[in-house]
Amino acid sequence: NNHLILIFFLMIRRPPRSTQSRSSAASDVYKRQVSILTMLGARYVAGIRKEVEEWEKKLNLIAEIIDEWLTCQRQWMYLENIFSAEDIQKQLPAESAKFTQVDKFWKDIMVKTAKKPIVAEACGGDDVLKKFQLNNNILDDIQKGLENYLETKRSAFPRFYFLSNDELLEILSQTRNPHAVQNHLRKCFDNINKIKFTDIE
Repeated sequence: NNHLILIFFLMIRRPPRSTQSRSSAASDVYKRQVSILTMLGARYVAGIRKEVEEWEKKLNLIAEIIDEWLTCQRQWMYLENIFSAEDIQKQLPAESAKFTQVDKFWKDIMVKTAKKPIVAEACGGDDVLKKFQLNNNILDDIQKGLENYLETKRSAFPRFYFLSNDELLEILSQTRNPHAVQNHLRKCFDNINKIKFTDIE
Protein backbone atom coordinates (compact mmCIF):
# COMPACT_ATOMS: atom_id res chain seq x y z
CA ASN A 1 0.00 0.00 0.00
CA ASN A 2 0.98 3.69 -0.14
CA HIS A 3 2.02 3.65 3.52
CA LEU A 4 4.60 0.95 2.75
CA ILE A 5 5.97 3.02 -0.13
CA LEU A 6 6.33 6.05 2.17
CA ILE A 7 8.26 4.05 4.78
CA PHE A 8 10.55 2.68 2.09
CA PHE A 9 11.11 6.18 0.66
CA LEU A 10 12.11 7.58 4.06
CA MET A 11 14.53 4.72 4.70
CA ILE A 12 16.48 5.27 1.48
CA ARG A 13 16.64 9.04 2.01
CA ARG A 14 17.88 9.03 5.58
CA PRO A 15 21.44 10.29 6.24
CA PRO A 16 23.84 7.43 6.98
CA ARG A 17 25.06 6.87 10.52
CA SER A 18 28.49 8.29 11.28
CA THR A 19 30.02 4.81 11.23
CA GLN A 20 28.33 3.82 7.95
CA SER A 21 30.67 3.42 4.98
CA ARG A 22 29.85 3.41 1.30
CA SER A 23 30.22 -0.38 1.30
CA SER A 24 27.52 -0.72 4.00
CA ALA A 25 25.39 1.76 2.02
CA ALA A 26 25.73 -0.63 -0.92
CA SER A 27 24.58 -3.47 1.33
CA ASP A 28 21.55 -1.44 2.43
CA VAL A 29 20.65 -0.66 -1.17
CA TYR A 30 20.89 -4.36 -2.04
CA LYS A 31 18.49 -5.23 0.80
CA ARG A 32 16.05 -2.64 -0.46
CA GLN A 33 16.33 -4.02 -3.99
CA VAL A 34 15.32 -7.41 -2.59
CA SER A 35 12.39 -5.76 -0.79
CA ILE A 36 11.27 -4.10 -4.02
CA LEU A 37 11.37 -7.41 -5.90
CA THR A 38 9.31 -8.98 -3.12
CA MET A 39 6.78 -6.17 -3.37
CA LEU A 40 6.56 -6.55 -7.15
CA GLY A 41 5.76 -10.22 -6.68
CA ALA A 42 2.99 -9.52 -4.17
CA ARG A 43 -0.61 -10.02 -5.27
CA TYR A 44 -1.71 -6.64 -3.89
CA VAL A 45 0.90 -4.52 -5.72
CA ALA A 46 -1.35 -3.64 -8.67
CA GLY A 47 -2.50 -0.31 -7.20
CA ILE A 48 1.04 0.97 -6.60
CA ARG A 49 2.99 -0.97 -9.25
CA LYS A 50 4.00 2.22 -11.08
CA GLU A 51 5.56 3.74 -7.93
CA VAL A 52 7.32 0.48 -7.04
CA GLU A 53 8.76 0.14 -10.56
CA GLU A 54 10.03 3.73 -10.38
CA TRP A 55 11.82 2.91 -7.13
CA GLU A 56 13.26 -0.21 -8.71
CA LYS A 57 14.83 1.95 -11.43
CA LYS A 58 16.14 4.44 -8.85
CA LEU A 59 17.67 1.69 -6.74
CA ASN A 60 19.31 0.05 -9.76
CA LEU A 61 20.87 3.41 -10.65
CA ILE A 62 22.00 4.03 -7.07
CA ALA A 63 23.57 0.55 -6.89
CA GLU A 64 25.46 1.13 -10.15
CA ILE A 65 26.71 4.53 -8.95
CA ILE A 66 27.91 3.08 -5.63
CA ASP A 67 29.84 0.38 -7.52
CA GLU A 68 31.56 3.04 -9.63
CA TRP A 69 32.09 5.17 -6.51
CA LEU A 70 33.87 2.38 -4.67
CA THR A 71 36.00 1.60 -7.74
CA CYS A 72 37.01 5.25 -7.93
CA GLN A 73 37.84 5.30 -4.24
CA ARG A 74 40.10 2.24 -4.45
CA GLN A 75 42.02 3.53 -7.46
CA TRP A 76 42.28 7.08 -6.10
CA MET A 77 43.64 5.89 -2.74
CA TYR A 78 46.32 3.81 -4.46
CA LEU A 79 47.38 6.42 -7.02
CA GLU A 80 47.18 9.41 -4.68
CA ASN A 81 50.08 8.06 -2.64
CA ILE A 82 52.12 7.56 -5.82
CA PHE A 83 51.47 10.90 -7.49
CA SER A 84 52.05 12.86 -4.31
CA ALA A 85 55.76 12.15 -4.88
CA GLU A 86 57.46 14.99 -6.74
CA ASP A 87 59.83 12.65 -8.59
CA ILE A 88 56.93 10.63 -10.03
CA GLN A 89 55.18 13.82 -11.09
CA LYS A 90 58.25 14.86 -13.06
CA GLN A 91 58.77 11.46 -14.66
CA LEU A 92 55.09 11.01 -15.60
CA PRO A 93 53.80 14.52 -16.37
CA ALA A 94 50.88 13.39 -18.57
CA GLU A 95 49.61 10.86 -16.03
CA SER A 96 50.18 13.37 -13.23
CA ALA A 97 48.02 15.96 -15.02
CA LYS A 98 45.26 13.39 -15.51
CA PHE A 99 45.40 12.42 -11.86
CA THR A 100 45.14 16.07 -10.80
CA GLN A 101 41.89 16.24 -12.79
CA VAL A 102 40.46 13.13 -11.10
CA ASP A 103 41.72 14.27 -7.71
CA LYS A 104 39.72 17.50 -8.01
CA PHE A 105 36.57 15.60 -9.02
CA TRP A 106 36.96 13.15 -6.14
CA LYS A 107 37.52 15.79 -3.48
CA ASP A 108 34.69 17.98 -4.77
CA ILE A 109 32.13 15.19 -4.70
CA MET A 110 33.28 14.00 -1.28
CA VAL A 111 32.97 17.50 0.18
CA LYS A 112 29.52 17.86 -1.38
CA THR A 113 28.40 14.48 -0.04
CA ALA A 114 29.77 15.19 3.45
CA LYS A 115 27.62 18.32 3.62
CA LYS A 116 24.47 16.39 2.70
CA PRO A 117 25.04 12.63 3.27
CA ILE A 118 21.79 11.33 1.83
CA VAL A 119 22.17 8.34 -0.47
CA ALA A 120 19.26 9.14 -2.79
CA GLU A 121 20.58 12.66 -3.41
CA ALA A 122 24.31 11.85 -3.57
CA CYS A 123 23.57 9.11 -6.12
CA GLY A 124 20.70 10.83 -7.86
CA GLY A 125 20.95 11.28 -11.60
CA ASP A 126 22.56 9.77 -14.68
CA ASP A 127 25.08 12.63 -14.71
CA VAL A 128 26.64 11.35 -11.46
CA LEU A 129 27.05 7.89 -12.96
CA LYS A 130 28.56 9.29 -16.16
CA LYS A 131 31.04 11.43 -14.20
CA PHE A 132 32.22 8.44 -12.19
CA GLN A 133 32.51 6.29 -15.30
CA LEU A 134 34.52 9.01 -17.04
CA ASN A 135 36.90 9.45 -14.13
CA ASN A 136 37.28 5.70 -13.63
CA ASN A 137 38.28 5.40 -17.30
CA ILE A 138 40.87 8.13 -16.73
CA LEU A 139 42.18 6.26 -13.69
CA ASP A 140 42.45 3.11 -15.81
CA ASP A 141 44.50 5.06 -18.38
CA ILE A 142 46.75 6.39 -15.62
CA GLN A 143 47.26 2.87 -14.28
CA LYS A 144 48.20 1.60 -17.76
CA GLY A 145 50.64 4.49 -18.22
CA LEU A 146 52.18 3.73 -14.85
CA GLU A 147 52.59 0.04 -15.68
CA ASN A 148 54.20 0.89 -19.03
CA TYR A 149 56.59 3.23 -17.23
CA LEU A 150 57.57 0.50 -14.77
CA GLU A 151 58.08 -1.94 -17.64
CA THR A 152 60.59 0.42 -19.30
CA LYS A 153 62.53 0.58 -16.03
CA ARG A 154 62.53 -3.20 -15.71
CA SER A 155 63.64 -3.58 -19.32
CA ALA A 156 66.56 -1.22 -18.65
CA PHE A 157 67.51 -3.07 -15.44
CA PRO A 158 66.06 -6.63 -15.48
CA ARG A 159 66.72 -7.22 -11.78
CA PHE A 160 63.83 -4.87 -11.10
CA TYR A 161 61.59 -7.77 -12.19
CA PHE A 162 62.27 -9.28 -8.77
CA LEU A 163 60.47 -6.33 -7.16
CA SER A 164 56.74 -5.72 -6.94
CA ASN A 165 55.25 -2.58 -8.46
CA ASP A 166 54.99 -0.93 -5.05
CA GLU A 167 58.60 -1.74 -4.19
CA LEU A 168 59.87 -0.40 -7.49
CA LEU A 169 57.77 2.75 -7.11
CA GLU A 170 59.25 3.29 -3.67
CA ILE A 171 62.69 3.48 -5.29
CA LEU A 172 61.62 5.55 -8.29
CA SER A 173 59.80 8.08 -6.12
CA GLN A 174 63.09 8.82 -4.37
CA THR A 175 65.52 9.17 -7.26
CA ARG A 176 67.58 11.72 -5.35
CA ASN A 177 68.00 9.36 -2.44
CA PRO A 178 70.32 6.44 -3.38
CA HIS A 179 69.76 4.89 0.04
CA ALA A 180 66.20 4.05 -1.02
CA VAL A 181 67.49 0.88 -2.68
CA GLN A 182 68.87 -0.57 0.56
CA ASN A 183 65.65 -2.32 1.66
CA HIS A 184 65.32 -4.09 -1.70
CA LEU A 185 68.86 -5.29 -2.39
CA ARG A 186 68.28 -8.82 -1.09
CA LYS A 187 65.49 -9.33 -3.64
CA CYS A 188 67.56 -8.02 -6.53
CA PHE A 189 70.92 -9.65 -5.77
CA ASP A 190 71.97 -12.91 -4.18
CA ASN A 191 74.11 -12.63 -1.04
CA ILE A 192 73.92 -8.84 -0.90
CA ASN A 193 72.17 -7.44 2.13
CA LYS A 194 73.49 -3.90 2.27
CA ILE A 195 75.88 -1.59 0.48
CA LYS A 196 77.96 1.24 1.84
CA PHE A 197 77.81 4.65 0.17
CA THR A 198 80.85 6.92 0.21
CA ASP A 199 81.38 10.39 -1.15
CA ILE A 200 83.74 10.65 -4.14
CA GLU A 201 86.11 13.57 -3.88
